[in-house]
Amino acid sequence: MFGKTRLIITIVCAAILVVFCLPEAAQARKPQFEWKVGTLAPRNVGWAKQVEEVLMPAIERITEKDLNLRIYWGGVMGDDEDCIKKMRIDQLQAGGLTASGAILILPDWAVVEIPFLFNNYDEVDFVKPRMFDRFDQLMAERGFKLVVWIDQDFDQLYSVRRPLEKPEDFRGMRFVTWYGPLEERVLELLGSRPIPINVPEVSASMRSGIAEANIAPAIWMVGSQMYSVARYVNDMNIRYAPALIVVTKKAYEEIPKAYQDGIIAERWEITDNFVAGTRRDNAKSLEAMIRYGMKKANITPANLARFQQILEPVGQEMVGKLYSQELLDELKGHIAEYRAIHSN
Repeated sequence: MFGKTRLIITIVCAAILVVFCLPEAAQARKPQFEWKVGTLAPRNVGWAKQVEEVLMPAIERITEKDLNLRIYWGGVMGDDEDCIKKMRIDQLQAGGLTASGAILILPDWAVVEIPFLFNNYDEVDFVKPRMFDRFDQLMAERGFKLVVWIDQDFDQLYSVRRPLEKPEDFRGMRFVTWYGPLEERVLELLGSRPIPINVPEVSASMRSGIAEANIAPAIWMVGSQMYSVARYVNDMNIRYAPALIVVTKKAYEEIPKAYQDGIIAERWEITDNFVAGTRRDNAKSLEAMIRYGMKKANITPANLARFQQILEPVGQEMVGKLYSQELLDELKGHIAEYRAIHSN
């Protein structure tokens, strides 16, 4: 009898210990650090899928689940400009930014968006590791840490009224612009009428007829259902557009050095996996829109050469306004190096 009583007491005590220790154990497993992240990307679409499937698991592994990413999807925290303002006051610690957001933090990013600068993603991938530290340093001077340089797309041109097959087709076309001075200059040189509009208003402005053309990545056109409005697409790779994942310097420097080193060590693996997914999704999105009924512009070699000739001055015009001559020369030097290596 005594033995049974003792056994019961032991079991009860053990149960009590488990119950009272659970909160402490749960507390011990709670991440010590958290980055609140704002982005325009809608959940489960395009870039958001890669954030969930590539970036977040990598951060969990590197930090042993000690750094939590709390993502605010689909513009819940506002557009890129709003997110950057909130990062500056520590309401957000990080952002998944479009090319427009990159320029808002650092106008120098416009140098990679010069029309027809890159021929393809192979050239982009050659340049990224060679220019990353330079952009990272420039971002740091403005209070931000460049975590990953990903892609928005080789953006396409979409129109409602007529296909954009030759320079004359742009004349008088009411073109949405949300991308900054370089984009506005491009549209002006092509003879269109730039209409500055914030990203959340682009869809409504196109649907209402305020604007009749835009430049955008294919994923966004599908995700915003703009494929039901635009009738034509021109995919002549007029510009490469970067996308960034950035964190404030303050938040980055608060995490242990081992976590920082881990992120740096895995940065290019994360980048490669991330962009493989978004590039695939952009290509599929463009194909799907064409299957849906969107008509692809027929760009002849002669007209492509005319577009390139008209827009050739833009890169040099923006020296001293957005980026330095030194930065432009460095970038062009890397592209020339790639082309020399692969010329045969």
